[in-house]
Amino acid sequence: MTSFYGHDKPREVFCQSFAKDKLHHAWILAGDKGLGKAAFAQQAAHFLLNSHNRPTVFCDVQDDETGHLLAAGSHPDFRLLRRGPKSDKEEKRARDNGLDSLEEHDLARNIKVDQIRALQPLFQNQASISEYRVVVIDAADDLERGGANAILKNLEEPPKKTIFFLISHMPDRLLPTIRSRCQMLRFDPLADDEMRILLKKASPNLNDAEIETLVVAGEGSPGRALQYSEVGLAELESMAREIIKTGDRDNRLKSELARKLSLKAATPRYRAFLERTPSLIAEHIKSAGLPSSLETIEKWREASDLATAAIPKALDNQAVVFRLGGLMGDLASTGQVK
Repeated sequence: MTSFYGHDKPREVFCQSFAKDKLHHAWILAGDKGLGKAAFAQQAAHFLLNSHNRPTVFCDVQDDETGHLLAAGSHPDFRLLRRGPKSDKEEKRARDNGLDSLEEHDLARNIKVDQIRALQPLFQNQASISEYRVVVIDAADDLERGGANAILKNLEEPPKKTIFFLISHMPDRLLPTIRSRCQMLRFDPLADDEMRILLKKASPNLNDAEIETLVVAGEGSPGRALQYSEVGLAELESMAREIIKTGDRDNRLKSELARKLSLKAATPRYRAFLERTPSLIAEHIKSAGLPSSLETIEKWREASDLATAAIPKALDNQAVVFRLGGLMGDLASTGQVK
């Protein structure tokens, strides 16, 4: 999980509510993916479950009994709801290696209503070892309709001393009745300086050039930037920028990119490349300082459509990468290069 950093305003609002004994029973943590909402929820949970020690601020270091129980997933007064494995095969792998070992395509499409119903025994008695009980739903956007209605009942008649955190990347799509019963905490993209500090702390082996690449690519999202770091995005982006600059007329760089991203083991890098390429094209068009022509806009549109369709349609990796490389290379002859 990404270390929580920045976002002083949401933390201040939450801590002031707690200090004034006006803590709302349900909170929507709203903002783009990768901003640190899940890390905030985890630290808020630790704060509440350790409240008998009267903390005044969130604790970044959770080297205590509460922290150890949360890390082990065994705190009796805490529940984390996420999409589960999609089949028995993935469920066995999750039992053996943990849910985080599964890829996106190994997970069920939704958080099921049965997962919400399984919460009910938690509410039938007082908290076991803490003053509060805490439920985190990551993400509330993934609740199936029955699950959303089931959690709504708990929000309408909240169990005593129980705090809900509903993480949402698209809060406008939540049921209005759910939104109306929660207090909203909005998380904005981090500033570049905050991103640099977090990246250096999380990945001390990164050099300055790699950090700057990740700051730009992350667009204020530390989770996205760290994901890119794990797959070696800096190398891929350097090659892509060279293609945009030179056109790569002999196809050497395009072929090398296609080769690097064609193997099954390179799937995470391939996904990162698909996500990043349309943004690279858009950034280059803007940075050139010239009016965007219909031709360059169409190249960006084609790159976006191709990147979006590549995984769902199981398109050939090499062909997709080579075509995206071609679209980037075409920018060198459109008058968009500085």
